[in-house]
Amino acid sequence: MGNDHTARTTRWMPALTLGVTLLLSPGCSAKKVTRADSGSKELIDAHEFYNADEQPADHAARPAPVDAPDTPVIDTARRAPSEPVTLTPLPPVVTQPVDRPIPTGELELLDAKVGDINGHPIYANEFFAPIRDQLIGEAARLDMGQWQRVAARAIATRLDGIIADELLRAEAIASLSQQQRLGLRAFLQGFRSDLLSQNLGSSELANRRVLEEQGITLDEALRQQEVDTLIRLTLFREINRRVNVSWRDIKQRYERDLEKYSPPPTATFRRIRVFNSNADGIAKVNDQLASGVAFEEIAGSDINTFKPEEGGIESFEIDGDYGSTTFYGIDTLNEKAWSLNPGDWTGPFESGPSTYWLKLERIEQESISLYDAQLAIQREITVERRLEQQQEYLGRLIDRAHFSSRDEILIQLIDIATERYGPAQ
Repeated sequence: MGNDHTARTTRWMPALTLGVTLLLSPGCSAKKVTRADSGSKELIDAHEFYNADEQPADHAARPAPVDAPDTPVIDTARRAPSEPVTLTPLPPVVTQPVDRPIPTGELELLDAKVGDINGHPIYANEFFAPIRDQLIGEAARLDMGQWQRVAARAIATRLDGIIADELLRAEAIASLSQQQRLGLRAFLQGFRSDLLSQNLGSSELANRRVLEEQGITLDEALRQQEVDTLIRLTLFREINRRVNVSWRDIKQRYERDLEKYSPPPTATFRRIRVFNSNADGIAKVNDQLASGVAFEEIAGSDINTFKPEEGGIESFEIDGDYGSTTFYGIDTLNEKAWSLNPGDWTGPFESGPSTYWLKLERIEQESISLYDAQLAIQREITVERRLEQQQEYLGRLIDRAHFSSRDEILIQLIDIATERYGPAQ
């Protein structure tokens, strides 16, 4: 039993973790609906699932969601948390055509229903839509064996993501109170009403607009909104609220990563180089410096042969003591550099085929205090702990779910992908 548990969790965890990590990213725990007309986002939180007799006035004016014929369908039957998600494989069932050229004299390739997840059908066209271009692109550069390995990974990740959504949705449905169910119905009905109001109240226009903008139908958009809302509620309840970061945690992390927040100081130099063969150039630099022309102005002119476009600037990290740090591969330059204080310059001096002038612009210590770093550290620790809680929570869901049919559906999908998008034989 222990080995089965480990194998099952190991197989499912990477893909499920990937699917949920996006939902747990900072700033994403409560964002829900993007309005097509304004780009703004509506926020919904657990406390917003109110009782029917406590609804605001604007909700009271709406038809009751339960009685409305177009109310999004929600599975209101209480599911025991331990009840597994149902995954049902089916032999491919022809439903609708695929947009692919049909060779003369051959039968038309139609869409296939390959299974169900809790009664929600998996259609090949809809399943492959997000990864279709990737599969076709890989087929153009890989042989069949290589392509099938790449395709199998992409298809498995997509299938596992769908199942992960359903796991979280089923868990949320099982945990909703009657008042929360009413609140969810009202929220989804409001979402649908908003879509219709943006399209002159026409469901046909709304369906066309959603299809053009998102590539899915109105019903699919409502279904996705339901899934997203339920998943966020589940994650908020089961994961986010369990994550706490104390001031002690922040301080300990700061002390652990002190080098990150207090890096070694940096010395910034400005160098002018003129080849010894250019006597006029050397004389010109000396004359300009003597007449008060700024060092940086000369370093940025054409007479300088060392990074004139950058003004001859170069920076080095100080390793320990300034006077013992090796800045250059030329001993003469190092000796001159050690003799400088910030703002001082020296030259001319020869080294090899060139004459140099060197200025120490500044020495900087860019340390970040605990006060300034605390918010970044808090976010860092929060993300880490959310991921830990997420893995534990998904592990528990996977243990309760029995996906004996998952591999069968996966094989069917790989076969369909090979037929449709694989390399030409």
